Amino acid sequence: MGYRQKNTGNSVPNFQDLVNQDLKTRNFRAVYLLAGDDLLRIEGVVEKIRKDAVGEAASIFNFHKMHGDQVDVGRIVQQALALPMLGNIQLIWVKNADLCLGTQEAQQAMENYISKPVKETILILSSSKADKRTKWVKACVANGFFFDFSPPKGESLIKWVLKAAERENLPLGRHEAEILCDLVGNDLLGLKNEISKLALLSAQGEGKIGAEELSRIIMDQAELQGFDITNDLEPGKSPVVLKTWYRLAEWGKTAYEIAPLIHSRIRKGALLASCRDQGLSDKEIATLTGSSPWGFRFLDPMIRGLGSAGIRKAMRTSLECDFKLKSSPLSPNIIMEKTIMELCKKKTVAGR
Repeated sequence: MGYRQKNTGNSVPNFQDLVNQDLKTRNFRAVYLLAGDDLLRIEGVVEKIRKDAVGEAASIFNFHKMHGDQVDVGRIVQQALALPMLGNIQLIWVKNADLCLGTQEAQQAMENYISKPVKETILILSSSKADKRTKWVKACVANGFFFDFSPPKGESLIKWVLKAAERENLPLGRHEAEILCDLVGNDLLGLKNEISKLALLSAQGEGKIGAEELSRIIMDQAELQGFDITNDLEPGKSPVVLKTWYRLAEWGKTAYEIAPLIHSRIRKGALLASCRDQGLSDKEIATLTGSSPWGFRFLDPMIRGLGSAGIRKAMRTSLECDFKLKSSPLSPNIIMEKTIMELCKKKTVAGR
Protein backbone atom coordinates (compact mmCIF):
# COMPACT_ATOMS: atom_id res chain seq x y z
CA MET A 1 0.00 0.00 0.00
CA GLY A 2 1.25 3.43 -0.94
CA TYR A 3 0.87 6.43 1.33
CA ARG A 4 0.55 10.04 0.26
CA GLN A 5 1.17 12.63 2.95
CA LYS A 6 0.77 15.88 1.07
CA ASN A 7 -0.47 17.42 -2.13
CA THR A 8 0.17 21.12 -2.15
CA GLY A 9 -2.30 21.91 -4.94
CA ASN A 10 -5.16 24.25 -4.08
CA SER A 11 -7.85 22.62 -6.22
CA VAL A 12 -10.85 20.92 -4.62
CA PRO A 13 -11.20 17.40 -6.05
CA ASN A 14 -14.46 15.46 -5.97
CA PHE A 15 -15.56 11.87 -5.53
CA GLN A 16 -14.31 10.72 -8.93
CA ASP A 17 -10.90 12.28 -8.32
CA LEU A 18 -10.69 10.37 -5.06
CA VAL A 19 -11.54 7.14 -6.86
CA ASN A 20 -8.92 7.68 -9.57
CA GLN A 21 -6.13 9.14 -7.45
CA ASP A 22 -6.40 7.16 -4.23
CA LEU A 23 -8.78 4.21 -4.25
CA LYS A 24 -7.49 2.70 -7.49
CA THR A 25 -3.82 3.31 -6.71
CA ARG A 26 -4.11 2.62 -2.95
CA ASN A 27 -1.91 5.66 -2.46
CA PHE A 28 -3.65 7.11 0.56
CA ARG A 29 -3.36 10.52 2.20
CA ALA A 30 -2.79 11.33 5.86
CA VAL A 31 -6.11 13.19 6.20
CA TYR A 32 -9.36 13.27 4.25
CA LEU A 33 -12.09 15.87 4.67
CA LEU A 34 -15.13 14.51 2.84
CA ALA A 35 -17.57 17.43 2.75
CA GLY A 36 -21.12 17.12 1.45
CA ASP A 37 -24.42 15.28 1.76
CA ASP A 38 -23.44 12.26 -0.37
CA LEU A 39 -23.53 9.92 2.64
CA LEU A 40 -23.78 6.74 0.61
CA ARG A 41 -20.56 7.32 -1.29
CA ILE A 42 -18.78 8.69 1.79
CA GLU A 43 -19.51 5.43 3.61
CA GLY A 44 -18.34 3.49 0.54
CA VAL A 45 -15.03 5.37 0.47
CA VAL A 46 -14.44 4.77 4.18
CA GLU A 47 -15.16 1.06 3.76
CA LYS A 48 -12.83 0.79 0.74
CA ILE A 49 -9.97 2.51 2.59
CA ARG A 50 -10.59 0.35 5.66
CA LYS A 51 -10.31 -2.85 3.65
CA ASP A 52 -7.32 -1.80 1.55
CA ALA A 53 -5.29 0.20 4.06
CA VAL A 54 -6.04 -1.58 7.32
CA GLY A 55 -7.38 -5.02 6.34
CA GLU A 56 -10.15 -7.12 7.84
CA ALA A 57 -8.13 -8.73 10.63
CA ALA A 58 -6.38 -5.54 11.78
CA SER A 59 -9.63 -3.53 11.66
CA ILE A 60 -10.62 -5.02 15.00
CA PHE A 61 -7.85 -2.99 16.67
CA ASN A 62 -7.09 -0.25 14.15
CA PHE A 63 -10.41 1.06 12.83
CA HIS A 64 -11.90 3.72 15.10
CA LYS A 65 -15.30 5.26 14.34
CA MET A 66 -16.20 8.44 16.23
CA HIS A 67 -19.07 10.93 16.15
CA GLY A 68 -18.46 14.66 16.26
CA ASP A 69 -21.35 15.25 18.65
CA GLN A 70 -19.98 12.70 21.12
CA VAL A 71 -16.23 13.32 21.17
CA ASP A 72 -13.92 16.31 21.47
CA VAL A 73 -10.97 17.16 19.26
CA GLY A 74 -8.49 16.32 22.00
CA ARG A 75 -9.66 12.71 22.01
CA ILE A 76 -9.45 12.53 18.20
CA VAL A 77 -5.90 13.92 18.11
CA GLN A 78 -4.85 11.67 20.97
CA GLN A 79 -5.98 8.60 19.02
CA ALA A 80 -4.38 9.90 15.83
CA LEU A 81 -1.03 10.27 17.59
CA ALA A 82 -1.18 6.73 18.97
CA LEU A 83 0.59 3.90 17.16
CA PRO A 84 -1.44 1.16 15.43
CA MET A 85 -1.92 -2.06 17.35
CA LEU A 86 -0.73 -5.22 15.57
CA GLY A 87 -0.59 -3.43 12.23
CA ASN A 88 1.08 -0.70 10.19
CA ILE A 89 -1.86 1.70 9.74
CA GLN A 90 -4.82 2.81 11.81
CA LEU A 91 -7.92 4.43 10.33
CA ILE A 92 -9.99 6.97 12.26
CA TRP A 93 -13.37 8.06 10.88
CA VAL A 94 -15.04 11.06 12.53
CA LYS A 95 -18.65 11.47 11.34
CA ASN A 96 -20.19 14.95 11.54
CA ALA A 97 -16.77 16.33 12.37
CA ASP A 98 -18.00 19.92 12.23
CA LEU A 99 -19.95 19.34 15.46
CA CYS A 100 -16.75 19.06 17.51
CA LEU A 101 -15.02 21.96 15.76
CA GLY A 102 -17.19 24.84 16.84
CA THR A 103 -14.61 26.65 18.99
CA GLN A 104 -11.40 28.44 18.03
CA GLU A 105 -9.46 26.18 20.38
CA ALA A 106 -10.79 23.01 18.74
CA GLN A 107 -10.15 24.36 15.25
CA GLN A 108 -6.59 25.32 16.19
CA ALA A 109 -5.93 21.83 17.55
CA MET A 110 -7.18 20.26 14.34
CA GLU A 111 -5.18 22.72 12.21
CA ASN A 112 -2.05 21.83 14.17
CA TYR A 113 -2.58 18.12 13.52
CA ILE A 114 -3.33 18.66 9.81
CA SER A 115 -0.05 20.56 9.43
CA LYS A 116 1.92 17.61 10.91
CA PRO A 117 -0.12 14.40 10.56
CA VAL A 118 1.17 11.05 11.75
CA LYS A 119 2.26 8.71 8.96
CA GLU A 120 0.80 5.64 10.68
CA THR A 121 -2.69 7.21 10.79
CA ILE A 122 -5.33 7.91 8.16
CA LEU A 123 -7.80 10.42 9.57
CA ILE A 124 -11.14 10.78 7.75
CA LEU A 125 -13.34 13.73 8.71
CA SER A 126 -16.80 13.72 7.14
CA SER A 127 -19.21 16.63 7.37
CA SER A 128 -22.28 17.80 5.50
CA LYS A 129 -20.84 21.30 5.67
CA ALA A 130 -17.28 22.63 5.83
CA ASP A 131 -16.74 26.37 6.14
CA LYS A 132 -13.87 27.19 3.80
CA ARG A 133 -13.23 30.40 5.71
CA THR A 134 -11.92 28.50 8.74
CA LYS A 135 -8.19 27.85 8.96
CA TRP A 136 -8.46 24.09 9.49
CA VAL A 137 -10.56 23.70 6.31
CA LYS A 138 -8.14 25.97 4.43
CA ALA A 139 -5.32 23.71 5.63
CA CYS A 140 -7.16 20.67 4.26
CA VAL A 141 -7.62 22.38 0.90
CA ALA A 142 -3.97 23.52 0.74
CA ASN A 143 -2.67 20.03 1.53
CA GLY A 144 -4.98 18.24 -0.91
CA PHE A 145 -7.06 16.69 1.86
CA PHE A 146 -10.41 18.28 0.94
CA PHE A 147 -12.91 16.39 -1.27
CA ASP A 148 -16.28 17.71 -2.38
CA PHE A 149 -18.95 15.05 -1.87
CA SER A 150 -21.95 16.93 -3.19
CA PRO A 151 -24.46 14.44 -4.66
CA PRO A 152 -24.43 14.12 -8.46
CA LYS A 153 -26.99 16.03 -10.51
CA GLY A 154 -28.49 15.93 -13.98
CA GLU A 155 -26.96 13.45 -16.39
CA SER A 156 -24.47 12.17 -13.80
CA LEU A 157 -27.32 11.30 -11.44
CA ILE A 158 -29.23 9.42 -14.13
CA LYS A 159 -26.11 7.43 -15.04
CA TRP A 160 -25.63 6.58 -11.36
CA VAL A 161 -29.21 5.29 -11.12
CA LEU A 162 -28.82 3.17 -14.27
CA LYS A 163 -25.58 1.65 -12.94
CA ALA A 164 -27.13 0.99 -9.53
CA ALA A 165 -30.13 -0.66 -11.21
CA GLU A 166 -27.83 -2.81 -13.34
CA ARG A 167 -26.03 -4.04 -10.22
CA GLU A 168 -29.41 -5.08 -8.81
CA ASN A 169 -30.41 -6.80 -12.08
CA LEU A 170 -33.29 -4.34 -12.39
CA PRO A 171 -34.28 -3.78 -16.04
CA LEU A 172 -34.65 -0.02 -15.68
CA GLY A 173 -34.87 2.13 -18.80
CA ARG A 174 -33.59 5.68 -19.09
CA HIS A 175 -37.08 7.17 -18.98
CA GLU A 176 -37.87 5.26 -15.79
CA ALA A 177 -34.53 6.38 -14.30
CA GLU A 178 -35.46 10.00 -15.00
CA ILE A 179 -38.81 9.51 -13.25
CA LEU A 180 -37.08 7.93 -10.26
CA CYS A 181 -34.65 10.87 -10.00
CA ASP A 182 -37.51 13.35 -10.28
CA LEU A 183 -39.52 11.65 -7.54
CA VAL A 184 -36.73 10.90 -5.07
CA GLY A 185 -34.22 13.65 -5.87
CA ASN A 186 -30.45 13.22 -5.62
CA ASP A 187 -30.41 11.46 -2.26
CA LEU A 188 -28.27 8.46 -3.26
CA LEU A 189 -29.15 6.43 -0.19
CA GLY A 190 -32.85 7.02 -0.85
CA LEU A 191 -32.39 6.10 -4.51
CA LYS A 192 -30.48 2.95 -3.58
CA ASN A 193 -33.25 1.86 -1.22
CA GLU A 194 -35.94 2.46 -3.84
CA ILE A 195 -33.94 0.58 -6.48
CA SER A 196 -33.59 -2.38 -4.11
CA LYS A 197 -37.35 -2.41 -3.53
CA LEU A 198 -38.05 -2.19 -7.25
CA ALA A 199 -35.57 -4.99 -7.98
CA LEU A 200 -37.39 -7.24 -5.53
CA LEU A 201 -40.76 -6.41 -7.06
CA SER A 202 -39.36 -6.93 -10.55
CA ALA A 203 -37.98 -10.36 -9.61
CA GLN A 204 -41.40 -11.36 -8.27
CA GLY A 205 -43.24 -10.05 -11.33
CA GLU A 206 -42.77 -10.16 -15.08
CA GLY A 207 -39.54 -8.23 -15.34
CA LYS A 208 -39.42 -4.66 -16.65
CA ILE A 209 -41.43 -2.06 -14.75
CA GLY A 210 -43.05 0.60 -16.92
CA ALA A 211 -43.09 4.33 -16.23
CA GLU A 212 -46.68 4.36 -14.94
CA GLU A 213 -46.13 1.39 -12.64
CA LEU A 214 -42.83 2.84 -11.43
CA SER A 215 -44.48 6.15 -10.49
CA ARG A 216 -47.25 4.37 -8.60
CA ILE A 217 -44.85 2.14 -6.67
CA ILE A 218 -42.53 4.98 -5.67
CA MET A 219 -45.40 7.21 -4.55
CA ASP A 220 -47.13 4.40 -2.67
CA GLN A 221 -43.96 3.48 -0.78
CA ALA A 222 -42.77 7.01 -0.07
CA GLU A 223 -42.27 7.79 3.61
CA LEU A 224 -41.93 11.55 3.41
CA GLN A 225 -42.75 13.38 6.63
CA GLY A 226 -42.50 16.96 7.82
CA PHE A 227 -38.79 16.51 8.59
CA ASP A 228 -38.06 16.41 4.85
CA ILE A 229 -38.93 20.10 4.88
CA THR A 230 -37.43 21.06 8.25
CA ASN A 231 -34.08 19.39 7.48
CA ASP A 232 -33.45 22.00 4.77
CA LEU A 233 -34.72 25.07 6.62
CA GLU A 234 -32.01 27.68 6.17
CA PRO A 235 -31.88 31.27 4.90
CA GLY A 236 -31.73 31.25 1.10
CA LYS A 237 -32.84 27.64 0.64
CA SER A 238 -36.51 28.27 -0.13
CA PRO A 239 -36.23 26.71 -3.65
CA VAL A 240 -35.07 23.41 -2.10
CA VAL A 241 -37.80 23.40 0.55
CA LEU A 242 -40.48 24.44 -1.94
CA LYS A 243 -39.48 21.57 -4.21
CA THR A 244 -39.98 19.14 -1.32
CA TRP A 245 -43.37 20.67 -0.57
CA TYR A 246 -44.45 20.42 -4.22
CA ARG A 247 -43.45 16.77 -4.24
CA LEU A 248 -45.45 16.15 -1.08
CA ALA A 249 -48.46 17.90 -2.61
CA GLU A 250 -48.17 15.80 -5.77
CA TRP A 251 -48.25 12.70 -3.61
CA GLY A 252 -51.50 13.74 -1.99
CA LYS A 253 -50.21 15.43 1.17
CA THR A 254 -52.14 18.56 2.20
CA ALA A 255 -51.04 21.72 3.97
CA TYR A 256 -53.32 20.73 6.86
CA GLU A 257 -51.27 17.52 7.30
CA ILE A 258 -47.80 18.99 6.83
CA ALA A 259 -48.13 22.28 8.77
CA PRO A 260 -48.59 20.60 12.20
CA LEU A 261 -45.65 18.27 11.49
CA ILE A 262 -43.44 21.23 10.61
CA HIS A 263 -44.46 23.14 13.73
CA SER A 264 -43.92 20.08 15.94
CA ARG A 265 -40.40 19.53 14.68
CA ILE A 266 -39.50 23.23 14.88
CA ARG A 267 -40.82 23.30 18.46
CA LYS A 268 -38.68 20.27 19.39
CA GLY A 269 -35.66 21.86 17.71
CA ALA A 270 -36.24 25.14 19.58
CA LEU A 271 -36.40 23.30 22.90
CA LEU A 272 -33.21 21.37 22.12
CA ALA A 273 -31.35 24.51 21.00
CA SER A 274 -32.48 26.44 24.09
CA CYS A 275 -31.34 23.68 26.45
CA ARG A 276 -27.98 23.47 24.70
CA ASP A 277 -27.59 27.25 24.96
CA GLN A 278 -28.01 26.84 28.72
CA GLY A 279 -25.09 24.41 28.79
CA LEU A 280 -27.05 21.17 29.17
CA SER A 281 -25.64 18.04 27.55
CA ASP A 282 -27.77 15.99 25.16
CA LYS A 283 -27.94 13.25 27.79
CA GLU A 284 -29.29 15.70 30.36
CA ILE A 285 -31.79 17.10 27.87
CA ALA A 286 -32.99 13.62 27.00
CA THR A 287 -33.55 12.85 30.70
CA LEU A 288 -35.44 16.12 31.29
CA THR A 289 -37.64 15.85 28.19
CA GLY A 290 -38.13 12.09 28.10
CA SER A 291 -36.62 11.97 24.61
CA SER A 292 -33.96 9.81 23.03
CA PRO A 293 -30.60 11.58 22.46
CA TRP A 294 -30.24 9.44 19.34
CA GLY A 295 -33.22 11.27 17.83
CA PHE A 296 -31.60 14.68 18.32
CA ARG A 297 -29.42 14.10 15.26
CA PHE A 298 -32.54 14.46 13.09
CA LEU A 299 -33.08 17.94 14.51
CA ASP A 300 -29.45 19.07 14.15
CA PRO A 301 -29.60 20.06 10.43
CA MET A 302 -32.47 22.45 11.17
CA ILE A 303 -30.76 23.87 14.27
CA ARG A 304 -27.51 24.44 12.34
CA GLY A 305 -29.39 26.00 9.42
CA LEU A 306 -31.48 28.45 11.43
CA GLY A 307 -29.43 29.04 14.57
CA SER A 308 -30.87 29.40 18.08
CA ALA A 309 -32.55 32.77 17.48
CA GLY A 310 -33.69 31.82 13.99
CA ILE A 311 -35.40 28.67 15.17
CA ARG A 312 -37.38 30.62 17.78
CA LYS A 313 -38.59 32.98 15.05
CA ALA A 314 -39.42 29.94 12.89
CA MET A 315 -41.64 28.61 15.68
CA ARG A 316 -43.69 31.82 15.61
CA THR A 317 -43.90 31.68 11.82
CA SER A 318 -45.12 28.08 11.85
CA LEU A 319 -47.76 29.00 14.46
CA GLU A 320 -48.97 31.82 12.22
CA CYS A 321 -49.24 29.32 9.36
CA ASP A 322 -51.57 27.16 11.42
CA PHE A 323 -53.71 30.20 12.28
CA LYS A 324 -53.89 31.35 8.64
CA LEU A 325 -54.89 27.88 7.45
CA LYS A 326 -57.93 28.14 9.71
CA SER A 327 -58.87 31.76 9.00
CA SER A 328 -57.33 33.14 5.77
CA PRO A 329 -59.28 33.27 2.48
CA LEU A 330 -56.07 32.27 0.66
CA SER A 331 -55.76 28.69 -0.55
CA PRO A 332 -53.90 26.32 1.84
CA ASN A 333 -51.15 25.69 -0.73
CA ILE A 334 -50.48 29.42 -1.15
CA ILE A 335 -50.29 29.81 2.65
CA MET A 336 -47.79 26.95 2.84
CA GLU A 337 -45.63 28.44 0.08
CA LYS A 338 -45.61 31.88 1.76
CA THR A 339 -44.71 30.25 5.08
CA ILE A 340 -41.77 28.38 3.54
CA MET A 341 -40.46 31.57 1.92
CA GLU A 342 -40.74 33.37 5.27
CA LEU A 343 -38.94 30.55 7.08
CA CYS A 344 -36.09 30.68 4.55
CA LYS A 345 -35.91 34.46 4.16
CA LYS A 346 -32.36 35.73 3.76
CA LYS A 347 -31.33 37.99 6.61
CA THR A 348 -28.74 38.25 9.35
CA VAL A 349 -30.13 36.47 12.38
CA ALA A 350 -28.71 37.29 15.80
CA GLY A 351 -27.35 34.29 17.61
CA ARG A 352 -26.28 32.34 14.55
